Amino acid sequence: MKYLCIHGHFYQPPRENAWLEEIEIQDSAFPFHDWNSRISAECYSPNALARVLDGNKDLIDLASNYARISFNFGPTLLSWMEKREPEVYQAVLEADRVSRGRFGGHGGAIAQAYNHMILPLANARDKVTQVKWGIRDFEKRFGRRPEALWLAETACNTETLEVLADEGMKFVILAPGQCRRVRKIGEEKWQEVGAGVDPKRAYLCNLPSGKQIALFFYDGPISQGIAFSDTLSSGEKFASRLLSTYNSGEEAQLMNIATDGETYGHHQKFAEMALAYCLKKVEETPDVELTVYGEFLAKHPPVYEAQIVENSSWSCFHGVERWRADCGCNSGMKPGWNQKWRGPLRSALDGVRDEMIKTFESVGAQYFKNPWDARNDYIDLILDRSLDAQHKFFLKHATEKAWNDRPTALMLLEMQRNAMLMYTSCGWFFDEISGIETVQIMQYAARAIELNRVITGVDLEPGFMEALALAPSNLKDLKNGAAVYERYVKPQVMPIEKIALEHVVSLLADETVNPKKAYECEVLAYEPKKLTAPGFHLSYGDITLKSVTTLLERRMHFAVFQRGAAEFLCAAGAEGTMDKNAVFARLEELFAAGKYDECASFIRQAFEKNYPLVSMFQDVRRKVVDLVLRKMDEETDKKFTEVFEAQYPVVRGLQLIGAPVPKPFLTAAEFVLTADLKAEFRAADVDVNAVEELMEDVKTLGLDVSKGPVRDAVTEKLTLLAFAFARNPSDKACALKLVEFLNYADIFGFEPDTVKAQEFVFFGLKALGEDAKKKDILRALARKLKIAL
Repeated sequence: MKYLCIHGHFYQPPRENAWLEEIEIQDSAFPFHDWNSRISAECYSPNALARVLDGNKDLIDLASNYARISFNFGPTLLSWMEKREPEVYQAVLEADRVSRGRFGGHGGAIAQAYNHMILPLANARDKVTQVKWGIRDFEKRFGRRPEALWLAETACNTETLEVLADEGMKFVILAPGQCRRVRKIGEEKWQEVGAGVDPKRAYLCNLPSGKQIALFFYDGPISQGIAFSDTLSSGEKFASRLLSTYNSGEEAQLMNIATDGETYGHHQKFAEMALAYCLKKVEETPDVELTVYGEFLAKHPPVYEAQIVENSSWSCFHGVERWRADCGCNSGMKPGWNQKWRGPLRSALDGVRDEMIKTFESVGAQYFKNPWDARNDYIDLILDRSLDAQHKFFLKHATEKAWNDRPTALMLLEMQRNAMLMYTSCGWFFDEISGIETVQIMQYAARAIELNRVITGVDLEPGFMEALALAPSNLKDLKNGAAVYERYVKPQVMPIEKIALEHVVSLLADETVNPKKAYECEVLAYEPKKLTAPGFHLSYGDITLKSVTTLLERRMHFAVFQRGAAEFLCAAGAEGTMDKNAVFARLEELFAAGKYDECASFIRQAFEKNYPLVSMFQDVRRKVVDLVLRKMDEETDKKFTEVFEAQYPVVRGLQLIGAPVPKPFLTAAEFVLTADLKAEFRAADVDVNAVEELMEDVKTLGLDVSKGPVRDAVTEKLTLLAFAFARNPSDKACALKLVEFLNYADIFGFEPDTVKAQEFVFFGLKALGEDAKKKDILRALARKLKIAL
């Protein structure tokens, strides 16, 4: 009668550029491309294969934490994960499938309000769409109907519960402080319990409409302790804390906690291991059973009912004021700062939202049989942009005008999508209006405003900026939200001409770029001509892009003029804005004559739009930088190799008489030896003798190359060898090669990252079963990688 349920709320705010549908490189997440990638590596991936260690810290199991807990992933995060981390994405889906077998048909996954909007502050239509989109997204990914939906910040009111009940949701998870009062079903007297509610049972909530929904209140003190104390410092401590909470009553008891999923590995390093060990410990405890909310509810229907505190949440002591007022709740990173900007920001967004509602209802009525029904079903196109999906959608919702003008119909829906994305909760959660989360939601507002302007010709931006001017910044040089919008949002706007030019520059700088895909646009035609002279490059021609999202198609003329390594002049103009034959002929004439300054001036005059490289998406700039750095490395390697080979005999002679080695030579030597070692480890077969000779030089010169690029190369080779073993674990040669490589790594003092190699070898040994214990080479391999057979 004792049950345990651990819920993880896995979520990151959408970070994609509103025009490109791609996340810009974020240097603060180094060495990863962006924060989604970093958190995936630190949390989402490790929880799919969490390590369980024995007393000797040897690996005894790799377990999916997701398959044994209750969890939700934000739809916008899953959308990113499907594209960028497909293996982790599939592991999450598979864990839910496995959990259904474990928990009597009740999967561990639940849905989430689509883009983490604070639903009590949303208008009625947004509440409905957020819930419908969250459910539909879940169904498409997990292949089943969810039993519940996670509310952003657990923010709740009765109207929100009514929407959930209307959509057939069976229960909702709330913080204990969101309970107002309880009573046993059938009794008349209510008990005012507040945060003192017993979290070990399910409660029935009777709604004004006559519908019902179950409520689970997680254990607040223990959940907070897990997030903000050392409870996760060991799996033993974690399990002990959870198992110590039951009483001796006969009623079924559900010990349940809820925390941010990122706690397990990102906020607290190795906490996913503590979670895995805790779950194993609970499974071995005879009188406690792991469960999920849906299974517990089916086994033990509520015998108590409860009423909630209206407009309450788990992360604001004042209800939902954190997302509309200077209530005092903040991250605490900047003492003395205020959040007086929150109210004016919400008011500014409400203003443009309400104007776009008018657009959607008036213009949308010409394109859709029922605009709001169409918006509710638009999630089907967000999840599947294929022509077949569009055809089905238009058959259901479109008027004749929409069939004849599909781009405008889709722009109306995209305007509404961005109008909801601009209410993502993270925009208000932190301390300052210029924070990246708040800038992101302003960017969605800018995209929605742009679409409204294209559709109606009415520009809402001046009024929006006027309203933002009332939102004060804590930074003197920014002053207010209007200045933030001007400095950080407007440079992120990506008209289609700029997208085309970024694609051209990317192709020039990186041969691996897909020539047929320019971010969210298809490249229907690309007809470049390239001219080259020492230190100068010119590319010009025509390019045609088609938006996958709105189906808008545009043919453009372009010119990209490159002076030196990193100075780019990029220009474009819509078809029909110039005599392209005359312009292209003049460009060719000037370039051929070596009149490069005149060529650049002519480009600026002849084309409508001019963009310097510094104004482009940071990933495009980084491609140019990487190209320059690669060329510099090649030249440096060549020159340093000449210096090294010429001076090394002299340096050895100096060492023999006790003279110090010149520092400039050591710099050159380290560069050359590092490059040579990287090349050796990245070869198909590692030449151990060559590595030994190089390491002898390293030792002679007193260098340390065991970190950085060489370590990365050793790790890559180790991982490849381990993968080869996992594919054919019975092949003795594979095992021998891997053991020998590990031995050499030890001898030479390399310390590769063994995480992936350990995973591959673990599964290979597991596939062999008892036979793995019978072979000396496999026992040696297990010892080397600290795997317990």
